Amino acid sequence: MNDSAVRTRTDPRISRRRKAVARTKKRRAMVRALVVAGVGLAGWVTFFSPLLAIKEVKLSGAEHTTAADVARVVDLDSSTNLLLLKTDEVAAAVKTLPWVKSVSVDRKLPGTVRLRVTERRPAMAVAIGEERYLIDRRARVLSSTEAAEGVPMLAGLRVDLPQPGDRLSSTQLKSALQAFSAMPRRLRRDVQAVFAPTVERITFQLSDGIQVRYGAAEEMASKNEVLEVLLARLRGEGRSAFYVDVRVPEAPAVSPLP
Repeated sequence: MNDSAVRTRTDPRISRRRKAVARTKKRRAMVRALVVAGVGLAGWVTFFSPLLAIKEVKLSGAEHTTAADVARVVDLDSSTNLLLLKTDEVAAAVKTLPWVKSVSVDRKLPGTVRLRVTERRPAMAVAIGEERYLIDRRARVLSSTEAAEGVPMLAGLRVDLPQPGDRLSSTQLKSALQAFSAMPRRLRRDVQAVFAPTVERITFQLSDGIQVRYGAAEEMASKNEVLEVLLARLRGEGRSAFYVDVRVPEAPAVSPLP
């Protein structure tokens, strides 16, 4: 063997190291390719895959609000990707429905939207012309109604016919609601009708026929305290056809109905 052959022979250790480096580069290239492919696949799943499309909407806590009501104000269907759903915008839209006081919106993979609704409570019914409407304590119109069960009726309100979701601006109505809402629950349950021709002339008719001249929505704690005492006395004596006047709580009066 001559000297040139000896000089061109590669050291086996160098050869092995070169091969190892080549394999490492190849593995790294494969890993990078897999990462890029994974990111691309994740992006496709996030934005385009039907796997995460909305398939079901679950509505809970609602007695008067239906899935059809929700569908009228917000699109929650298979055209929307669950991960891209803007829950705050959905909640804002659902809160525009007349009965909805608050709502939480949650996602559940792979394709469910959960709406948990807290509804408003009717406080009173109002008669406007020939129509009847349920309203809450803030004078928000909840719905039209034919029968006012469990809430008193206020008649003679002179406002334009509202739509569910509108807020009535009548000062007489607001004063009547304020006075009624300030009553203890046991008194509110006893009220059948409310009259408020002016803000200073609020009158409540009770279930046994007693009429309460309440006056303005002022000094309500004192008026309610005096009213409960007088009602207990009248009913204890078996009397019902009476006016109870608490407009001046320091000087209440009781008189027979004419």
